[in-house]
Amino acid sequence: PPPLTEIAAKVAAANIPYQLVEERYNRVPEPVVLKLITWSFPRCEADIRRYTALAYATNELVPTKQYSKHRPDLTSQDGQDVTFRKGVTLAESGAIRQPVQIGFHLSGIVHDKSGEGSNNSPCNFNVAVTFDRCKVASSTCNCQFGDGIFFCRHVVALLIYRIRNPRKVKLRAPISDTLQKLTRDQLQKLTQYLLSRHANVLPTAQEIADCFSDANSSINAVHGAPDPTAGAGFQDENRWNLDDRHVIDHIRQLILDSAKQASANQLFNLISKVGKVCFVENCKRVAGRFAIMVTRYFVKDLTPIQWQHNDVCGKLWDQIGLLWICVVLNPRNDRDSKTKVLELLKSWSKDPQCPPEDSFSETITTNTSRGYCYNEILSTGRTVLSRALDAGSLRWDDAHLKLILSPKRRKSGRERFQGGFANFSSDGKPLWHGKLELLEKESKSGYFLEHKSTPIACARVEALRSHGYANESVRLARAVARTIRENAISGFKLYQNSHQNQKDAAVPVKRNNGYGLVGHPLNPIHILFDTLTTAATNGGKPNILLKFLATFVLKILMFVHWFILYICLIDEESQKLLRKEAFEVCLLGVGEQRCMPSNARAQEKVLFCEKMLIEQLESLTLDDELIQVLRDVTTLLIEGGPGSGLGKRVHRESVPIHSFANYLFKALLPYDRKLVFRMGLQAMRMTVAPAEMPPAEAAQEEQMPLVLPFTYPATWSVIGDLEARQYQLASTLLQTAIACHVNAFLNPGEVMLLRLVVESVQRNMRNASHVFQLSHDAFKCATNQTGAVADSTMLNVALQLAMQVLRMTIQGGTWRRTEMVGWLVTCATEIGLCALVSIIKATLLWQPSSLIFLYSGLKRCKSTWYTLFTPVEASTMVAGCVISPNTAMRLNLDPREREELYHNVCQMAMQCAVKDPQSCALRSLTLCETYTSAFDAVYHVIVDSSNKRRIDSSQLFTIARYLDQRGLNSQAFTVAHAATRRLRVPFNHDAHPAANDLLWTTQLAQSLGMTELEELVLVIVNKVRCASVLSDVLRTCTSSISGRMPNGTYGNRGLRADRVPLRPLLEASMAAYVNTIHSKLSHISPRHYTEFIGFLNKARETFLLAPDGHSQFGRLLANLKTIYKGKKKLLNLVASRFG
Repeated sequence: PPPLTEIAAKVAAANIPYQLVEERYNRVPEPVVLKLITWSFPRCEADIRRYTALAYATNELVPTKQYSKHRPDLTSQDGQDVTFRKGVTLAESGAIRQPVQIGFHLSGIVHDKSGEGSNNSPCNFNVAVTFDRCKVASSTCNCQFGDGIFFCRHVVALLIYRIRNPRKVKLRAPISDTLQKLTRDQLQKLTQYLLSRHANVLPTAQEIADCFSDANSSINAVHGAPDPTAGAGFQDENRWNLDDRHVIDHIRQLILDSAKQASANQLFNLISKVGKVCFVENCKRVAGRFAIMVTRYFVKDLTPIQWQHNDVCGKLWDQIGLLWICVVLNPRNDRDSKTKVLELLKSWSKDPQCPPEDSFSETITTNTSRGYCYNEILSTGRTVLSRALDAGSLRWDDAHLKLILSPKRRKSGRERFQGGFANFSSDGKPLWHGKLELLEKESKSGYFLEHKSTPIACARVEALRSHGYANESVRLARAVARTIRENAISGFKLYQNSHQNQKDAAVPVKRNNGYGLVGHPLNPIHILFDTLTTAATNGGKPNILLKFLATFVLKILMFVHWFILYICLIDEESQKLLRKEAFEVCLLGVGEQRCMPSNARAQEKVLFCEKMLIEQLESLTLDDELIQVLRDVTTLLIEGGPGSGLGKRVHRESVPIHSFANYLFKALLPYDRKLVFRMGLQAMRMTVAPAEMPPAEAAQEEQMPLVLPFTYPATWSVIGDLEARQYQLASTLLQTAIACHVNAFLNPGEVMLLRLVVESVQRNMRNASHVFQLSHDAFKCATNQTGAVADSTMLNVALQLAMQVLRMTIQGGTWRRTEMVGWLVTCATEIGLCALVSIIKATLLWQPSSLIFLYSGLKRCKSTWYTLFTPVEASTMVAGCVISPNTAMRLNLDPREREELYHNVCQMAMQCAVKDPQSCALRSLTLCETYTSAFDAVYHVIVDSSNKRRIDSSQLFTIARYLDQRGLNSQAFTVAHAATRRLRVPFNHDAHPAANDLLWTTQLAQSLGMTELEELVLVIVNKVRCASVLSDVLRTCTSSISGRMPNGTYGNRGLRADRVPLRPLLEASMAAYVNTIHSKLSHISPRHYTEFIGFLNKARETFLLAPDGHSQFGRLLANLKTIYKGKKKLLNLVASRFG
């Protein structure tokens, strides 16, 4: 046994400060001092690990650990123990250099080979630690992670090295004891050597020396001097190190950098660590102070703008709220301590900067048949700390709650129902009753109505677990899990009994009562799952008594083998039961129907928590029992009523659970294919969007298979994530259906699965990009078969999905529209001529009649190509690809098939010209060049559209020039004449874009004959008011080389301007010049005089074309001199130029 001195030193070092020992005894022997110093160092590695910084490896930066890893064991290999494990590795690898313990001060150098130097070169880090009464009071390290809040890996290495190798560390008494043994000369040498080796402290030393010379200085007034190695005083608080100011500065910096993933992780892990150490016996004070500091900083220093626009702050508030609920629900709390905590929470809650509750407000919905008629929302005037205040009214002395927490559960017959609520299940196990009761609170009304809901019950579970009541927390968690299961089963039976005689269409769909358990700020499902799985993993604690009893019975009865086997089976069965209950409650929680919150942050949290729960489900290894549970829960959810998110009819505001359905599908696929396909197809819906009728059903009801445009609610900010999850489910269904199609010969009953999946995609998916990707996936599966012919069925699936994409995007365009149109043509080309004709057929669109999509089973559907393409797309991209030589070569078409294909393209071109003549008329004419009847039809469409003003003049002139180039002069003139009728050329538009077209039209009319020219002149005189344009047209007709002969050559056919048919044009030109001259003179400036003289000269040339033009121009000049006699400079220029 150890000597009494050793035992006394160990106890005194852990409980008595060293200063008290020195004051109590005048002289303490040095061996006793060394023993006290030795045993004052921390002795437990678990404490060091608890205060280790929460660092993550590069590939482990996942901000989701705080939800599922509340209390990991010491052997955990999770990312949150990276720092501790690295520190232990450094301590074990001999990285500690020069470790010295002087009194209560430990220092050393840590050689880190993976240091922070350039190119990760090794670095030496100086580490110093002070300690007292088995607690670390402070720690410093010159690395970038030595923030002073938690230990970095270098501090951990030094501490672990000291705990494991105390004899390898040099041990010295406090420096004050050493200095007492030195003479004056030795002290002077010591001081001078220190100053010579550390010159940077020389100013400080001189300042202290000056203070000694001052008789009134504080140094001379105090007896003794501070000793950094002598430990803490008896008035100092016995706690682990926590620098308040440094903590707040660190948190403030992390919040400012919260946009970075690493900073956000550190914030989440910081609060999570407080939850871990908050209820450890020797850490309560530190964790309590830390929780108060963080909450006070969030309430006092964070502005509403910061926590409203910072998603990280919102998530931290949820964690802080749950932390304070666990503090308030501590079963060991006395009334005084609980009152102090509640008063502190009230003061924070009343602060204007304390954020309000999010949209997960708990709605109390009661059953009026039992005498309750309350339906109130508790969110009015409530803050994020209100739930913790509500928890202050909860008590642990309820009789039924004691029965649940007790290991002995006995019930009497009258306990089966209490207050109208079932307290026990049908097999006699206790349930968590959800009854309503009035609880007295300090409020205006004096009473508070509280709903003992599942989240509050789960908060009780977390409180019990955090405060060390592991077995009781498991019992309460099992009771809550049983209650969730019983409620789901009773709701299913009630729904089935009430609607068994009603048609599905007649069943009203009502909004479910609340926002569900997934995404709730208290994380109820996470708490239940984590509590039960942790108990199942650790296991064995409830059976310690049984094992002890087994050992005792062994010595008496000697039934060694069979009794041990029996006890082990009992322990194994209990663990399996816990895993089964955790698995079941997680499935029911994720699968329940829940409404989408209106808060954007709450919506993101719902999806995030669902994702985390699914990851936890995937981490479990499924055995036969869990597979049966999975099958039963899936069946229950499919057939369930308003409480199920996978039921036949759900409210349109409920959250889609595609990811959960995807998990169920993959997990159950090897065991029950029929069930999972039924579930997957039913879960494909997007609840907020009305389902569309697929083209096959639309054909049977003779409706157009158009996809009407739909806009999601503006409050649904996570619609992109929901659509991505829907795509993942659709992709899984499609890939599995493809595999079933490949193996259809082995199971002919599964040949319809592919058709059902395609129809479900067409009915439910609204994201064209995702449907487009599914089409690519189907096409890849059809063409990736090595050494085999492409699967026509899968090609037709790709074609159907590509057609659906075009139907979805034809109303509202997308930047990938061109790519999508080309993809449909590619799919049709890959299938063959029949599919290619089906997409361009003018009156009939060919669609397959069944999922097998065999050509022998083609069925006509009343639909047109314009449900897929716009007229421009059909007449350019589609038509060009279809009639290209490459397509003919790829399909190996014979002349008859080429003629048939071209005939259909011409028919489509005619339809394009009818629907959009402005954009498609010229292209349609080009396509129908060699098909006379179609060409004539398009021409008549153009003429009719021009009369109805559906084509502008510029496009008509372009079409006329094309017709003229093809030698169709009369048709070209007809179109050009119609274009001229559409013109409006004002008097001041000398550079009109149609001027050249008018000159060309005049030449065309002159080449055809006087009748055509006379008609055109009358139109030009009526539509053109510009003098320059009129004079140019007139000169074109009167020039010596004018007009184009019918054979395309030019001849000498100049006409006289003063005769028919040009006389009206001459008169109109002269009148236009007169009007334009007066208009210019009314607002002319001197800088425009030269330009005006040029215009007047051009007018004289036009006037001279008339027999009396010279005299008319002279009268015009005389009139100008009379009217504008004030413009003498201009009149002088006119006189000098024209006389």
